[in-house]
Amino acid sequence: MQALTPARIGVMRAGVRPLTATWLKFRADHALARDAVHSELSEKFLHDFAALRNFPVLQSIAADRGDFILYPPKGKRAADKSVSDLEKECPSGADVQIVISDGLSALAVDENLTDLFAMLEYGFAQSKISIGRTVIARYGRVAIADQIGFQLKAKVALNLIGERPGLSCASGLSAYITYNPGPHTVSSDRTVVSNIHRRGTPATEAGAFIVKTVERILDKKVSGVKLQQLG
Repeated sequence: MQALTPARIGVMRAGVRPLTATWLKFRADHALARDAVHSELSEKFLHDFAALRNFPVLQSIAADRGDFILYPPKGKRAADKSVSDLEKECPSGADVQIVISDGLSALAVDENLTDLFAMLEYGFAQSKISIGRTVIARYGRVAIADQIGFQLKAKVALNLIGERPGLSCASGLSAYITYNPGPHTVSSDRTVVSNIHRRGTPATEAGAFIVKTVERILDKKVSGVKLQQLG
């Protein structure tokens, strides 16, 4: 059972206390999770991936990482001018607008995004689904993609975001997919593909699944709970 799950089972104890090895493993994993929450997008990612592809980078209204963590609503929006300026750099009216957000684990973006993005580009091209110019959102939460997708008149907003780390994984990425994104969007409107990481769903496999999910969303013209209700 221990070999099949990263959950903490069969950890044993010595009297009323955990074994030393168990306690040290817990402390190490907790430290990794804390580091992930405070992590920033690496210069390698910003240069080798974003800058070389000429992807615009904007920031939510959070002033810095600490502000983003302490006041979650600030990560849900960028300044109106920053978003309106995207119209000068990004085409409007694409089928899918991709947003890459650091979320609560920039480490997840660094580790998983390159392989995932390559599969998305390939899959969308094969399916003849148009994608706009990808936007990088620093200190961004899920809802920031609704604002960007609405501004750029995209049919679907796809936010690839670092998830809140846990004690079994500090670098999990998720994809939040929303049909007709905008100010009216609520959480139940989003379809989620989660646990994208080495020990979960591999990035390339997740990319193929996301493409198929977007195909269905564009066909049915709904996402989230409404898509699930269609069976």
